[in-house]
Amino acid sequence: MGCKDEEVDDADNVKISNLLTMTSGLDLETDQQLGTPKFISDEANIAHDAKYTVFDGRKLGKWHYTAVNYIYLCGILSKLEHKSYEELFRETYIKPLKLKQTEFLWSSMAKLKSAGWVPGYERSSGQFMRVDHDQAVKDAHNELGAGSIVMSNADLAKTIEYILHGKLLTKESRKVLFKGKAPSYYNGGFYNLKKYKAANGAGEGYYTFLRTTKGAKDMIIIQDNHTTHGEFGKIKKKVNRIMSIMLHFN
Repeated sequence: MGCKDEEVDDADNVKISNLLTMTSGLDLETDQQLGTPKFISDEANIAHDAKYTVFDGRKLGKWHYTAVNYIYLCGILSKLEHKSYEELFRETYIKPLKLKQTEFLWSSMAKLKSAGWVPGYERSSGQFMRVDHDQAVKDAHNELGAGSIVMSNADLAKTIEYILHGKLLTKESRKVLFKGKAPSYYNGGFYNLKKYKAANGAGEGYYTFLRTTKGAKDMIIIQDNHTTHGEFGKIKKKVNRIMSIMLHFN
């Protein structure tokens, strides 16, 4: 598999669909970190990740969540379109949808504050500590395509509706992209469950939980900028329960 003129050894059988469904068999070597020690560019990060990515043919076709899948998708798109991921995202979503409360975490502080951004906090030794912004920005660069954007609930709902029900994709494309296989039913950024779609996010002092029906008619979005180790899974289950109850009475 090649990306930005970098290749992962023995990964010639990995397809775009494998990256989308997290079934590529790709992962970073043990004890390796995403991205260069100091951020240089998206291209340098992808080259670094490719150098330390390993392919396990036994896992090809089997679900395993790892950010490298969507990082490589970003690299492939950038190479095909000759534009950065940020440029593509702004052209695809922010500009046409007129999103006013959406920014990349590495934007200027003035732009972040204008968009309504708030810093993240993580609970440590019994109290919430503000996450270092510079470190959060570096991590956002490292998680390109999988954790780079801050967005309000309203903007997120508008974007999801556009993806699932708008003109961005054809009906045929949505049928292919948003239909996953057991055990995770993951594809296109969603866990495509029988009655609803789910997406979750955690890191840098933030939680995001999204649940939506197929056509984005009914939706739950919960975000928090105060996180506690070990609570993510518990909250996720509660959100699933709330969505199930809502659909039961709908």
